Amino acid sequence: MAEETKKNLILSGNAEVSGGAFERVAINGNGTVNGNVNCIDLESNGSAKMNGDVSAKNVVIKGSTKIRGNVHAEEIEVQGNASIDGKLHFGTLQMSGNSSIKGELKGEVIELDGMVKIGGDCEVDTAKLNGAFTIDGLLNGDSVAINLHGKSSVKEIGGETITVKRDSAPILHLDKFIKILSKQLSTNIIEGDFIELEYTMAKVVRGNEIVIGPGCEIDLVEYSHDVHISEKACVKETKKI
Repeated sequence: MAEETKKNLILSGNAEVSGGAFERVAINGNGTVNGNVNCIDLESNGSAKMNGDVSAKNVVIKGSTKIRGNVHAEEIEVQGNASIDGKLHFGTLQMSGNSSIKGELKGEVIELDGMVKIGGDCEVDTAKLNGAFTIDGLLNGDSVAINLHGKSSVKEIGGETITVKRDSAPILHLDKFIKILSKQLSTNIIEGDFIELEYTMAKVVRGNEIVIGPGCEIDLVEYSHDVHISEKACVKETKKI
């Protein structure tokens, strides 16, 4: 059943409707929207499919939602599983659960508490990644803070302040999926002003002040001011630049 009032679209059950411009969109159950959606508030509950681009001020995704298009929103909250075939642009993004974005991810603040796969670059002002992730492109941010809960990888990391830690506390809702995986980060290059790493495998780490902690395997460390290397780390070569 689809209930369409002045500028609201409410779907329940197995309803299938066309997209459009609305104030509020709520999808409950197995709802499907065909076409682009422009709205102020979007809330998706249950198992929803959206075949088109989404432009909104606020987006809340619960359960399982598939979006075959790009997403632009000021605030996005994901609780559950979100699959986005296109780009994801946002002001703030909070993600818990297991999500996949095939395109680039660009915004101001991302807070991850779970698992995510990003097919393109991730460019933000602030990144707080708590969990396990795969980023096929670059991760760029003024502040990048990573707490490893599982095996993670990214092509390159760039930023002003970059920290990578191994978190011993489990993420309860995902522990059964990621507890068997090694809590380690793999990347080609890390470049920033201040860098502090644990359990990181990288070819090159380049920065002003660098702290290489336990569990790291680094081919080359290039520093301009200071470097500290743990006895429990393996660094093949260091170079002052």
